[in-house]
Amino acid sequence: MRGCKFLIGFFCLLALAMLRAHAAQPVRFLMLENRTMPFGLVVQGPNAHLLLADGITKDWQDALAKELGRTPAYLLLPRKRQDMAVVQKLVDLRCFVSPDWLTSEQMEQYDWPAPFFEVEERLVGPVNGKPLDSLDELSGARIGTVLGYSYRSLEPLFADGRAKRDDAINETSSVLKQVAGRTDFMVMRSLDFEYQQKSDPTLKKLRLTPVVVSRFAMYCARPKYSSVTLRDLSNAQTRLLNAGVLDRILAKYR
Repeated sequence: MRGCKFLIGFFCLLALAMLRAHAAQPVRFLMLENRTMPFGLVVQGPNAHLLLADGITKDWQDALAKELGRTPAYLLLPRKRQDMAVVQKLVDLRCFVSPDWLTSEQMEQYDWPAPFFEVEERLVGPVNGKPLDSLDELSGARIGTVLGYSYRSLEPLFADGRAKRDDAINETSSVLKQVAGRTDFMVMRSLDFEYQQKSDPTLKKLRLTPVVVSRFAMYCARPKYSSVTLRDLSNAQTRLLNAGVLDRILAKYR
């Protein structure tokens, strides 16, 4: 009997130790290395290691990791290497991603909780430029886009030559092209434009047009192998949203 109690106690301690070890594991978030503010400030740390220093993505994912009882860790990669990072099981969560960006095969690699955020992309043009009310008015226009991004509503225009796609490495580079007059319009998230226009006087020369390129829901997708369960992820996300955490984060950047 005494031996039985000893074994029960031993296994209880072992289970507790395993739970503590699991809780101590960081949540590994997959991030784009070319994020720009307000979504992300990426800086170069020691040994040229990229670090996520600020922005909406950092604030939300830090809060999510804390709600899960863990610490955040970030793997910053170019878009073309992100899917391979999931195949190699290098990350636990991929937040700020839309199913619209993935193939059906890629989507099946994840569990999808409810979306937590919606993003709107609109066309941006010169303040004194010609009025623009619809995509049909873009004939002959050069449109600033970001390399590797998909713009479904614009693809037919690019495919038949009615408009020309002009790729930049990130939105900051696309803005510089637009300000310099190298593009007629550019695609930009409304939130990004409004944030950057407040801090960058050169953007006063630009305006948001009423033409919406896309609206899409953003998710924190869970790779099926992740140590974060879908239930824990969904519950943590719901608690943060109900507590107004996302609203407060967004208010910082408006």
